[in-house]
Amino acid sequence: MSDRTETHRLDPGAHVLVSLHAGDIRFKHGDEGQAVIEMSGASDALDTVEVDATSEAIAITSTIRKRRWFGIGSVDMVITIPPACDVTVRLGSGDLLVAVAVSDLEVSTGSGDIRVEDIGGTAELKVGSGDIRIGTVSGVARISSASGDVRLDSGTDVTISTAAGDLFLGDVSEAARIKSATGDIRIRRFSGTDLEIRTMSGDVGVGLVSGLVVNAAIKTMSGDFRNRIKPSSGEKTGTLNLQITSFSGDVTLRTAK
Repeated sequence: MSDRTETHRLDPGAHVLVSLHAGDIRFKHGDEGQAVIEMSGASDALDTVEVDATSEAIAITSTIRKRRWFGIGSVDMVITIPPACDVTVRLGSGDLLVAVAVSDLEVSTGSGDIRVEDIGGTAELKVGSGDIRIGTVSGVARISSASGDVRLDSGTDVTISTAAGDLFLGDVSEAARIKSATGDIRIRRFSGTDLEIRTMSGDVGVGLVSGLVVNAAIKTMSGDFRNRIKPSSGEKTGTLNLQITSFSGDVTLRTAK
């Protein structure tokens, strides 16, 4: 195993791109105006990594052609950056941890788990196989997963498509569109105006804030529908357009705590 470290100047709001065929990547909080890239792996694998850096953008890329991926070892990275950078990650295989608040985040991975803390702007994630856990997304969130569980603690405008895996949303304040082939779907607290859920197989549970006028269209081919929303005598706070279509699975609506 070999190690390699590079330090570069990085202005506020800069863009960081990482494109690797394999390896675990960790972003962590660093000092303003500086980025530190720590790499470890076999020497032949490290030799394939190029770093193109300016004060406005850093690109870390592997020069391996796809047909040469097999037989070349992985490269693990710890990248220390200041908060509020834009981050793009393209990873064939490996886990990703983003433990620093970022602005916009774009991720495309073949396999591996993803964990992200706070995203101040937009988030776009495309994952082949692996669990996804995100803290807060302040802007638009678009998540696509072929296999794996998805958890988002807090979001505003959310679009999620999953083929297999459970889905949990904590607080959603504006809108959500969810399409799932198989897996349970749970939304703890929804306070927005538009919610659409389409699922083939899996239970659906949604918590709605009190005071909403709900225009609901709910269809389930095989499964029970339970309305556990408590009547509210207070002032109406808004209108919700709710559509839930389920082929197999129970659907439950309840009042959010």
